[in-house]
Amino acid sequence: MKCKSFAIKLIAVCAGFMPSIGLFAQQSAGKYPDRAIQMIVPFGPGGTTDIMARLLQDELAKAVGNNASIVIVNTAGAGGLIGMQNTARAKPDGYTIAMTTTGPQTLQPARRESPTYTPDQFDYICGTYDVPVMAMVAQDSPYKTYQDLMKFAKANPGKLNYGISGIGGVLHLSMIELTQENNAQAVAVPFKSTGEMIIPLKTQQIQFFNETPTVATQHQLRPLIALSDTPVLGFETVPTAKSLGVKARGSVWGGLVAPKGLPADIRAKLETACQAATSTTIYKARAQAAYTPLAYRTGDQFRSFALAEHEKFKQVVKQHNLYEK
Repeated sequence: MKCKSFAIKLIAVCAGFMPSIGLFAQQSAGKYPDRAIQMIVPFGPGGTTDIMARLLQDELAKAVGNNASIVIVNTAGAGGLIGMQNTARAKPDGYTIAMTTTGPQTLQPARRESPTYTPDQFDYICGTYDVPVMAMVAQDSPYKTYQDLMKFAKANPGKLNYGISGIGGVLHLSMIELTQENNAQAVAVPFKSTGEMIIPLKTQQIQFFNETPTVATQHQLRPLIALSDTPVLGFETVPTAKSLGVKARGSVWGGLVAPKGLPADIRAKLETACQAATSTTIYKARAQAAYTPLAYRTGDQFRSFALAEHEKFKQVVKQHNLYEK
């Protein structure tokens, strides 16, 4: 009987502490962050996603407040799949976020019958940019125009190599469309990241690849065509797909996501911080210097956009039979 009485008293005492435990949890959330926030980039250094993450890094930390620090964690592999897997599986406490982009967020899950994650397994914080894809070569390349490049590829099947930073990604798909449209044949050479393709391009191990104006600017490359309807800021002399009568189009967009299940107050804090950071003069100037068009989207807008893109890419994958087990 004494043991039973003691147990009842112990339960009562513990129950009495429950409100204070809940209050402590609320106070902890209010002090967020109290340690470094990891921003996963699902590619290696040097590509558009990595560049845009680093342009945002400092301004976002300032906007979050509480002396926040944000650490970039490059996690390359499988076209961005590994980095986004790690993000989806992380604890949803606000200390793991990711700068995601078109391929790993929407296209890679569409390529797998049993994906390890889907686009709706994330909380969407904000969209930050949307930039056209351009086919580019090294500055000293013998191919001076897009027509020169495609003419050689058509006349010399398999003699040209192009780099891709992920099989089945947007950069790969847009290149497939370009070569097929011209009845040309070129060999795709996969790399873990765009950064790894720069030296091979400049030493002619590969002759061209599709990337964004951001990469062309950072690495002093020469674009031959922009896969867009309108000229790209800073590259107005580069012909557009529309001006050349080319059907292929491509763009790379990106933004911040987190593991699904963020506490509402932390999610709101990150969304507000992202909006503030992308509105600063410093961030806008950096993005403009990288010739990267900004396209801010709220968390809800970014989520709706990404899910719609996923549905679109399901059809593209089916059309080109790009499934991977």
